[in-house]
Amino acid sequence: MRYLLDTNACIRYLNGTSEAIRRHIETTHPREIVVCAVVKAELFYGAENSQYPQANLEKQRTFLD
Repeated sequence: MRYLLDTNACIRYLNGTSEAIRRHIETTHPREIVVCAVVKAELFYGAENSQYPQANLEKQRTFLD
């Protein structure tokens, strides 16, 4: 089964604000988790306009790899 993450789920995982999402992502094989191009664009847009763009971009790149 594949899981298509939306922007909110990605942000909650990256910010560490949802234990349930963190647990689910970390116990699922990476090949079963997908993120569409629109979500990637929203994440990068948000990071570029954040208070700490470099740190947020690096965190996102690690997550998306």
